[in-house]
Amino acid sequence: MKVHVYESGNNQPDNQDQVYKGRTEMNNDPLKTKDFSLTLKDLHLTNSGVYTCTVYNKDGDILLQKVIILSVRALQPEVVGVTQGMKSVLLPFKTTPNLPEYITVEWRLTAYKHMKVHAYESGRDQPDNLDQDQVYRGRTEMKEDSLRTGDFSLTLKDLQLTDSGVYTCTVYNKDGLMLLQKSVTLRVREYQVEMVEVTQGKESVLLPFKATADLPQDITVKWRLTEPKHMMVHAYESGSNQPDKQDEEYRGRTETNEDPLRTGDLSLTLKDLRLTDSGVYTCTIYNKDGLMLTQKSVTLSVRGLHSSRREEVPGRCPSADLHCFVCERQLYRSDPIIKPPRCAANSVSVCVCTST
Repeated sequence: MKVHVYESGNNQPDNQDQVYKGRTEMNNDPLKTKDFSLTLKDLHLTNSGVYTCTVYNKDGDILLQKVIILSVRALQPEVVGVTQGMKSVLLPFKTTPNLPEYITVEWRLTAYKHMKVHAYESGRDQPDNLDQDQVYRGRTEMKEDSLRTGDFSLTLKDLQLTDSGVYTCTVYNKDGLMLLQKSVTLRVREYQVEMVEVTQGKESVLLPFKATADLPQDITVKWRLTEPKHMMVHAYESGSNQPDKQDEEYRGRTETNEDPLRTGDLSLTLKDLRLTDSGVYTCTIYNKDGLMLTQKSVTLSVRGLHSSRREEVPGRCPSADLHCFVCERQLYRSDPIIKPPRCAANSVSVCVCTST
């Protein structure tokens, strides 16, 4: 293809190939500056190739020549994280709006399996495209007038854990040549919060987590304490527990079920309970590439050994020897010798008396 022509002191756009029209530029007065460099704008993947610049005299003899190899790489993958149950997620792809009038846009799942997710052609979405995988029917959408705005972002609705993967958007011209391409990695996490209460001195407690999705064979499972501080509680990798990776405080105190991949039961047993074990424990499952597949948090509350009685009284807490009491669902703490604060008028307070 003829990319650019400079002749008789002027650029000659009528002599260049249609693909490069309006996309090339040379410096002013290249003869005086001896700078024959070419600027190529609005890059496409198909612009990769070998470019040769040749300088001729008026008789057509070659005076100078230089060869340059141009390599145009696809955009680096972008990572989008979302929690299962959210209404939708946007897989972003914004480019310049000056594309040819007739283009085809295809979104495909390219890892960990291959499926056609969405098609845009002839200026509109193609929801009836027979190549679109059944899993995505009625769940995808692109913005109106994407060609004019250059916004080829895809909205994926009704999110599922199995939607995690690498999504690649490719833009083709009418001849089927690739113009643009971008990949987006989508991570859909399963996030649950559960409360477990136990009394100090109990032999053990189970932090439950049963996976609802089929898991691949090569996974890594990590139980971490995420509040009020961060510690590695338990690690499972390459088909076995990894005691060397857990925090010293939890060594010899944790246990998981045998063959958790087969059973899908990733629950953790914590033994020799202490008051300091109270906190938020988060279990995260990763695939072999380090991508998060699913996640769950369990709040563990370890109570001290004491007896308590509860009484409901109107107006105010009657006794001055209460260690703590609740007024309108707000917890207040008071020294036993200090008179408790009054509750709101005509309200009911729950007073918790702790025997010592």
